[in-house]
Amino acid sequence: MYPIPLVNLRKYKSMLLYFALINIKIRFKGTKLGVAWTAIEPTLTFVLLFVVFTTIRDQPKENFGVYLLTGVIIYHVFTRGTLGGLTSLRSNYSILESINIQKEFFPVVATLATCILLIVQLAIFFGLMPFFQFIPTWTIILLPIVIGLLMLLILGFSYILSIIHVYVRDIQPLWGITVHALFFITPIIWYVDDIKGNDLGNVLMSLHAVNPIGQIVELAHNIVVFNTIPPLSDWLYTVTFCFAIFLFGYYVFHKFDSKIVEVL
Repeated sequence: MYPIPLVNLRKYKSMLLYFALINIKIRFKGTKLGVAWTAIEPTLTFVLLFVVFTTIRDQPKENFGVYLLTGVIIYHVFTRGTLGGLTSLRSNYSILESINIQKEFFPVVATLATCILLIVQLAIFFGLMPFFQFIPTWTIILLPIVIGLLMLLILGFSYILSIIHVYVRDIQPLWGITVHALFFITPIIWYVDDIKGNDLGNVLMSLHAVNPIGQIVELAHNIVVFNTIPPLSDWLYTVTFCFAIFLFGYYVFHKFDSKIVEVL
């Protein structure tokens, strides 16, 4: 019988933050700007996309800048979070080999590190809003719920990917290609309403429906940009999707975690 998710890490709670901070330090080891890259990378991506798409579009939609920025930051957090979770077991092999610790500890640490770095990205997010003369309404108070679902999704994928990476190292470049593909089927540079009604749009909508991050981006767009509360059906679908990935990942992880050190 599997333990309740995360409950068995209670005795390590004092270590989680410490290891998360070490994780962040290692991620940026050797770079001149360090943690600043957490803000610089998505900001440069946003600026490039904003310049390109406001140039090729005669009349960009209202608040397109904030719309684009919202999608870019969520996508960036998901990408970096899952890639960090993917390597969390192999990169801590020496610790796993030398001390008796729950294997689940390391994907959780990687996700916690992502959550900490998100604070920096949110500062950029809100800091750029005045540049676009955008003032969010009260609906933005629901954004922490969306962020919580995003973290849950990242942790679920981290469980799955870290275990696969133990057995198949090729998963790292394959996942890199996958997240690049997800960028184009996620409503970041396009709007859902714009693609409805044609064959290509129907294909894209079908992919969007099963896109693990697309639903989260759309919830954020509604809350932040469109100042509306998404319908209950959208919330239920996204919550169910995220919890399903999380629980499946947790199941897969604990099914194979007993052989991690042996395989590594």
